[in-house]
Amino acid sequence: MTSLLIVFFSAIFLILVIMFPFKIRLMSHLNLIEMKGYYSFKVWRLKLLCGMIFLNDSGKIEVTNANNMLKGYYNKNFVTAVSKEILKSIDVEKIELFFTVGYAENSFMSAMLCGGVSSFVQTLYGYLSLNYENVRLYEDIKPTYNESNFELTFDGVMKISILQICVSLIKAQKIKNKLEKSENEG
Repeated sequence: MTSLLIVFFSAIFLILVIMFPFKIRLMSHLNLIEMKGYYSFKVWRLKLLCGMIFLNDSGKIEVTNANNMLKGYYNKNFVTAVSKEILKSIDVEKIELFFTVGYAENSFMSAMLCGGVSSFVQTLYGYLSLNYENVRLYEDIKPTYNESNFELTFDGVMKISILQICVSLIKAQKIKNKLEKSENEG
């Protein structure tokens, strides 16, 4: 009887782990005056991607990864299909946005940029609150009039379950096969 209970509770636990959503966190900080930024993509406590983006001396974008667990060759059609399917099934929980802008010589431009960004963020929040039930938005938009800066810090928390990821992978594989079949015929 005890072994039957252990098997039953183990099966229930496994089903709950597969169906219960876990958190994904995407964080970034961009400094648009210096043209560099930092990013981090975490699943649970694992950092999958973490690094820096900047413009080099020749004007090309360079990416340096401090941590990249997503290395290797990827089929472009499959990655695109998986991304679309996962974005359809993801649930946005929280968005934090911190924006600081200032032009020391032009305070009018600083105030206008803050107003424009605030309007954009509120429009984005309206769209997200229509599509997701419990979206929270924290925004902190500050103009600075005594120094020149243009910085954006973003922190987003989303939820998805292992079951939704598996379903997305299956759908993406079907889409990839259809695309490859149509490319081979054409």
